[in-house]
Amino acid sequence: MAVSGLLISYEQPLLEWANRSLRVKPQPGARPLSAEALLAKAREALPGSMPAGLTWKADPAAPVTLTMGREGVFFLNPYTGALLGRGNKTWQDFFHWMTDWHRFLGQHDANRPVGKAITGAGTLLFGLLLVSGIYLWWPRHWRLPNLKAALLFNRQLKGRARDWNWHNVIGFWSAFPMLLIILTGVIMSYRWANNLLFTLTGNVPPPPRASPAAGGGPRESPRSSLPSFTGLSPLLAEVRLQIPDWQLLSLRMPMKPGDPFPLMVDRGGRGEVHRRTMLNLDLIQGKVLPSPDDFQQQNLGRRLRMFARFLHTGELFGLVGQTVAALCALAAIVLVWTGFALAWRRFFGRKSSAS
Repeated sequence: MAVSGLLISYEQPLLEWANRSLRVKPQPGARPLSAEALLAKAREALPGSMPAGLTWKADPAAPVTLTMGREGVFFLNPYTGALLGRGNKTWQDFFHWMTDWHRFLGQHDANRPVGKAITGAGTLLFGLLLVSGIYLWWPRHWRLPNLKAALLFNRQLKGRARDWNWHNVIGFWSAFPMLLIILTGVIMSYRWANNLLFTLTGNVPPPPRASPAAGGGPRESPRSSLPSFTGLSPLLAEVRLQIPDWQLLSLRMPMKPGDPFPLMVDRGGRGEVHRRTMLNLDLIQGKVLPSPDDFQQQNLGRRLRMFARFLHTGELFGLVGQTVAALCALAAIVLVWTGFALAWRRFFGRKSSAS
């Protein structure tokens, strides 16, 4: 889990790098196409498809992301509506595969609950090892030489002494953020832990999500026809004026014609949920309406649960948080290695010496 966690730490920045060839060079004076025009171009290029959403970035050279439900994700030129392709599939498949391993041990369909149970148990076990390790690390006498031995690397050491030094130093400096990663992992792995978060904050836990369709296959989308897009662009322009520091706009299709269009406005990174605004674009009334799904409208339990999701990956604190999470994953690998090395020398080294 630590290895897979380390490999997916920078998923979004690496995917953007892998898809850098999709960036466009707008001509001087060029204006982006309206949402209506982009959707019309998309339907021309992909006849019979059912668009599920559009995502714009504030970067004028970034392509528009078109979500097509089961068909996946496509990229559009924001100025011409031309279909740019699906991005770097090799990198996308790699991160999808690694995420499946991190969450479900690579299991699919009916075996996913088994994989999730194993990863959840592993997370709990590692948490117990971390807490017990802190207890064992705690100095009996708070003296400077003792603290130096437990807090600083000593390059002169070799063998068992080196492993002990590395295990203690890395364990101490990574303990707090690693404990947060473990706690949030437990919350996402176990319903009892998720419900406890709501109960402790005085809120009613949400009901469990509906299970997938029989056979483990994808559920049918309830959208039977596309809604009318007339009047969409003026409302999007109004949102851009109301929130001038937006970084990303993610528009979703309504579940049925006549319903408002859900819109997510991000003013920060992907995991900075506190800088996210949820709105509804009501084309019938011609108004931008607040959404009950907005972060500020959620109870404390729900807010903490949203924080937990991105605290686990470090994305809650942007690139710095992702780097800390990646270093913790690397630290976990070293702790396991040095821990096994110390145990091996303790139990098997004695036998070798005795023989």
